[in-house]
Amino acid sequence: MADDPNVLVQIGIKTPDLVAGFAGGVVNAFVFKRADAWSVIGSMVVGALTANYLSEPVGRMVGTSGGAAAFIVGLAGMAICQGIVEAAKSWRPFGNKGGADAKSNP
Repeated sequence: MADDPNVLVQIGIKTPDLVAGFAGGVVNAFVFKRADAWSVIGSMVVGALTANYLSEPVGRMVGTSGGAAAFIVGLAGMAICQGIVEAAKSWRPFGNKGGADAKSNP
């Protein structure tokens, strides 16, 4: 199973997007002068993973595709993930009501 190249595809890994996002993460580390090793590694890993999963929809939004979109997403990966987490923290699917009131309102 480990020798089967389709294993990556089966688990959702797109190697070209992963590599382009990794490169974007490297550039991010240089541009923002990340000094400690964990910040550099984090920038590269987050860039690669974010590009793997978000380059296609972001590419459609900005009008580009393939490696360019993956590189852009990898470059902005840390900011994209921080924005998603902040939006999730403030998301209220049932408005400001909570508990039983939210469930009883159709």
